[in-house]
Amino acid sequence: MFRPWKAGCRKPGKANGIAKYLENHGIHKIARQNGKNPLFDAALIRRIIQNPVYSGKISYGRRRTEKVHGTRNEYRQVKKDDYLLVDGLHEALVSEEVWEQAQVKVAAQAKKYEKVNRDKREKIHLLSGILKCPVCGAGMYGNKSIKKRKDGSNYKDFYYYGCKHRNMTRGHKCDYKKQVHEEMLDASVAEVISKLVSNPKFSDLIRNKINMEVDTSALDQEIENYKIQLRKLYHNKDTILSDMDSLDYEDKHYQRRKTDLENHLYKTYDKIDDAEELLVSAKAKKRSLLADKITGDNIYKELVFFDKLYAQMNEAEKREFLSQLVDNVQIYEERKENGQWLKSIEFKLLIIEKEFTLSLDNDTQNETVCLLSRKAQ
Repeated sequence: MFRPWKAGCRKPGKANGIAKYLENHGIHKIARQNGKNPLFDAALIRRIIQNPVYSGKISYGRRRTEKVHGTRNEYRQVKKDDYLLVDGLHEALVSEEVWEQAQVKVAAQAKKYEKVNRDKREKIHLLSGILKCPVCGAGMYGNKSIKKRKDGSNYKDFYYYGCKHRNMTRGHKCDYKKQVHEEMLDASVAEVISKLVSNPKFSDLIRNKINMEVDTSALDQEIENYKIQLRKLYHNKDTILSDMDSLDYEDKHYQRRKTDLENHLYKTYDKIDDAEELLVSAKAKKRSLLADKITGDNIYKELVFFDKLYAQMNEAEKREFLSQLVDNVQIYEERKENGQWLKSIEFKLLIIEKEFTLSLDNDTQNETVCLLSRKAQ
């Protein structure tokens, strides 16, 4: 059994550091259930350190299930500070004193992380998750680098995008450690979209998309077929009920005929339920298709007036707009000589069905390729 720590060993450091130490020394966890990742991650390390079972204790009521506010059937587990802790019958792997020291250290680090990493202004990172790591393909997320001068004062805040797996926080390891300048990349993406919509051919394509009608004929026919099917089933049901009412109870085959009609009726009810579910599903598909059309039209209209609207949007509105428009953003592993990180943008909406090459910053080389086709779902 793996012992997370023991007396005489180095004291537990940061969870990420422990996870990296285990990985570097070839210590992997046993794959259980659906878990296929053999690496320890920071969250698992913290759960191990905070679990009193390793100190020979059994806890009751450490977590409780509560309903998520504003939802109908969603629940989540929350930790409780006051819970019952009793001696177990199993052997302790660490002393109670060492376990208590570890809890103090974990709590102290949690406060440290809250002060250093959490931006009180709740900075919105426009491309978080949309931007993809050029090495592992995972999402890259916005963060803030804090550096101090020799006199103790802070340098100007530096915001950057980094691969979410760079610190092995989720048990996945990525060696891409570059910190991509957030403001520069955000500006490059906006510049590409601006140059696209300023192209007359592109603008005409967008306007045609707005005026395009949604073809729901196949769904309309499907809905009508289910309605016809339901009318027949309802008629069959009424006929069966009428036949049951007209049965002669003095007939020697009364019970058999009644049983046959009841079985037929139950099967008809099952068919009605199936047809009603299919009708509801088809109507939902049509509503979704029309809703997508409305959403798409809104985005197309925003694209037509992109230069005017984008400049007036706040950070939250820009994030929402880019989330609806852009499927993913790809960057180069290394920054190009002309200063560009941006490699390609793939949009969610089908606009044109070929690659469209642009140049940024008045550079003579076309470094940025925008793939404007929607990925197959």
